[in-house]
Amino acid sequence: MRTERNGMPGSMRYLRTVVGMTSLVVTLGLTSCSTEATPTSTNSSTAAAATTQGPDEVTPLVGSVPFAPIPFVGSDDKNHLVYELSVTNFTGAPMIVDRVKVRDGSDRVVGDLDAAAVRGRLQPAGSRDGTDRLAAGQSGTIFIHLTIDAGAPVPDTLVHEVTVTADAMPPGQNNPTIRLAATKVDQRKLPVLSAPLAGQHYIAADGCCDAVRHTRAILPINGQTFVAQRYAIDYEQADDQNRIFTGDPRDPKNYAIFGKEVLAVSDGLVVGTRNDLPEQVPGTFPAGIAIDEADGNYVVLDIGNGFYVNYAHMQPGSVRPKVGDRIAKGTVLGLVGNTGNSVAPHLHLHVMNGPSPLASQGLPALYDRFTVTGQVASTADFDAAEGKGVPLVLMPGRTSSDHTDQMILDQNIVTFPR
Repeated sequence: MRTERNGMPGSMRYLRTVVGMTSLVVTLGLTSCSTEATPTSTNSSTAAAATTQGPDEVTPLVGSVPFAPIPFVGSDDKNHLVYELSVTNFTGAPMIVDRVKVRDGSDRVVGDLDAAAVRGRLQPAGSRDGTDRLAAGQSGTIFIHLTIDAGAPVPDTLVHEVTVTADAMPPGQNNPTIRLAATKVDQRKLPVLSAPLAGQHYIAADGCCDAVRHTRAILPINGQTFVAQRYAIDYEQADDQNRIFTGDPRDPKNYAIFGKEVLAVSDGLVVGTRNDLPEQVPGTFPAGIAIDEADGNYVVLDIGNGFYVNYAHMQPGSVRPKVGDRIAKGTVLGLVGNTGNSVAPHLHLHVMNGPSPLASQGLPALYDRFTVTGQVASTADFDAAEGKGVPLVLMPGRTSSDHTDQMILDQNIVTFPR
């Protein structure tokens, strides 16, 4: 018989956990009785009732979708759904997450993460390292990306089936598949943006949907978590020889994108700016930077219908608008720089649901016109070009293609109309 560290057999420890959890369920059920109407909700928790089928049962893992996925069409002509599945090991012993299946409203499997995929997409709270394990009582986030072929229906609802190996459960019951975290798919209308820059050879670095630096940047702000950069892009630029910089890498003027004009992607109202932070020396991230300096010199533009655009890292003294200004699409907002939490000159741009660049949820947006002229082979190849000045390694066989009303995807090389 396996014995836990405290000497208690695993089955007994699980029984104690079950009793405690059952008591909690009973208590909540009794206290919920009331003659008052139950308030309704329109967020992803509304669909949670669909998770439960059949009699109630105690589950070792619980989960939810904190922010409902919003479908969009990418530059690959496919529909994408990008969101987070928050899970908690509700037992007193370790647990392995073995598999995650995503089903639509007709119970069709639209996503399937095997053990290797789980290890690459599950991050415990407070960690950026992937794992398939949750310690006792530990929470984590599974980053989900569903790709749907052009012409195929986009689901209205999703639910998740998670198979686990739970040490706290008795033999024969320690490998359950748990149905959890039902969510509606948010079918809101997306804004169509114009170009944030003009010209060619712009690289959409760390973009949607599987680059980890933005898409998985969960931040604990003001007592809750946000993924403001869920769909963020770091625009850099290459020269005609596919080099991001030439000469001394510590001089920001040696980078192709440095000093380029940053353009308003839509008409809007300026709700946030900063213009006084100095340039950083490229090559390393600044140490000990304050949270209110992370975006460097920036502009936040309210473009209506609950969408806001954040432009970050502009040159000191170059930011032109003031808070309260109404801006027309195409207006020059500032110049690309290397201020704030930046390792090389670039334009960071993301769309969000509030005016705070950090305490908001990232939203997808489409670009009205752009041409994809190439594709960087990998993030590692981009990092080498940015850090060492070597030419970008490009994917072979990528032909130029024009796009309208689509999202620019990670490592696309694009030309914007002038």
